[in-house]
Amino acid sequence: MSQPADEMRYGGRYHLDDRGQRYCDIFPEIERGGDINVSVIEPGATALWHRHRKQADYQLVVKGSLKVGMCNLPNLAYDASKYTDKEVVNIDKTQKEAVDTWREIWNDKPSLQRDWSLEDPQIQWHYLTERNACQGPLFIPTGLWHGCHNYTNEPAILIYHITSKYDGTDEERLDPHMALWSWERVDK
Repeated sequence: MSQPADEMRYGGRYHLDDRGQRYCDIFPEIERGGDINVSVIEPGATALWHRHRKQADYQLVVKGSLKVGMCNLPNLAYDASKYTDKEVVNIDKTQKEAVDTWREIWNDKPSLQRDWSLEDPQIQWHYLTERNACQGPLFIPTGLWHGCHNYTNEPAILIYHITSKYDGTDEERLDPHMALWSWERVDK
């Protein structure tokens, strides 16, 4: 039996009936260009951290589950006693560069200033699954470090829209061991 489609975040539609599920018009900025991509994330795989200066992302998991993180800065409050002197120098250098570029990005993007601190490291974790895909994609603003971790024993399928055509020049990487945000599952 067919029922009316439910509205999703950003105006898309989700429809469920006896025939299956449909996700329609899920990426709101598609008329502006960019790419629609599909990634299969293997069990236990982690792809952290990267950011863009021009593009934003919309991400939707249609099969499996992912823990998706967004942060403005590395975790600056780390315990240096857990690292060698050489590692501390490397971590501090990498984090200083990330802080300096964050200041540039934050000053250029008033939309980030509303929700993200210039000085204080912040992180948000979102659990995207096939069960909550009907809510619509997760929006990742331009300038935020982001990435994902498949915390399950099954592959996950991620469909994402990037708002600028990919050309390889708009991606900065931050080693997860320099960012120092924990992504592993915590057993309680």
